[in-house]
Amino acid sequence: MLRRFIAYVLDWYIMYFIMNLILVISYYIQEGIVVSNLIPIQYFNSRTQIQILLILCVFFIVYTCVLPLLWDGKTIGKKICKIKVKSLGKLTFTQLVVRNLFGIVILEGCLNPLSNYIRNVFLLYVSRDLVQYMVYFSAFIGIVSIICMFVTPKKKMIHDLISKTEVGVI
Repeated sequence: MLRRFIAYVLDWYIMYFIMNLILVISYYIQEGIVVSNLIPIQYFNSRTQIQILLILCVFFIVYTCVLPLLWDGKTIGKKICKIKVKSLGKLTFTQLVVRNLFGIVILEGCLNPLSNYIRNVFLLYVSRDLVQYMVYFSAFIGIVSIICMFVTPKKKMIHDLISKTEVGVI
């Protein structure tokens, strides 16, 4: 479990860094100003926010779904920690999308950088209270998922259960 946690932290940091780099480049394109700090997606108008969010989603899918298909179930963090995502049969793109995009981002989204950007863009269209309830819901599901990891025989979290995957040592 410690390896899995360290891999998650490494992957989170890599994704957050690259996602913010995308925002910094977008800000430079829009304003012509180079900045070296974090850029909130709210700095952009609504149309640009949606365009940037789509780019961030594509990056997330490439990093969490395409890369593991090419690297036998591993992201950079998992490769460093010598663990990988496994399936009963051959690991599929669909399984990885269900695991990462639906399971981790939407259900357990309290600690995922893409989830935060999605919620911030949602603020353009829904009330702040609704977004706050989304945060509470994802935090609750995230806690339940962590509990699942401690009580299931193969240490599976909710995103593993719904995608029929597991994380194991190489």
